[in-house]
Amino acid sequence: MNIFKKFKCEICDAKFRQQEYLMLHQQLHHGDKRYDCKECNKFFSSMEEMRTHMQRVHSYSGTRDI
Repeated sequence: MNIFKKFKCEICDAKFRQQEYLMLHQQLHHGDKRYDCKECNKFFSSMEEMRTHMQRVHSYSGTRDI
């Protein structure tokens, strides 16, 4: 078990370090094209729209965990 991988796919239980990686996995692996904000449960049609929302509304910097 990797404690650094805190974002879990609800479909196949794969785990990721960043929410962005989880969303990419869901789109490519499961065909899911809806992006939801885990902070406020709003939905977006693209990863870029969600990233912009996260930066503007939730002050998300997008930096990687070390």
